[in-house]
Amino acid sequence: MTKAESKYFNTSVKMSDALLDLLKTKPFEYITISEICKKAGVNRSTFYLHYENTGDLLAETLEYINNRFMGYFKTDAEETLKKLES
Repeated sequence: MTKAESKYFNTSVKMSDALLDLLKTKPFEYITISEICKKAGVNRSTFYLHYENTGDLLAETLEYINNRFMGYFKTDAEETLKKLES
């Protein structure tokens, strides 16, 4: 991972963490981009470099959480999902 990729990833994680913190106190539909940016310590322009809207951030956050969860399993993630679906 290059320095730029690492910085991009770290910023994404900050925004995901900010969203998750805000979800503890209010419903998703009432969370604003300004609130996310303030909590994450990033500018609105940075938010828009990563996402088009809060829905995109939510989708990426869910994917990030799912990938971390699946990382706890020793088997291949896809194989585990197939087993769970059966």
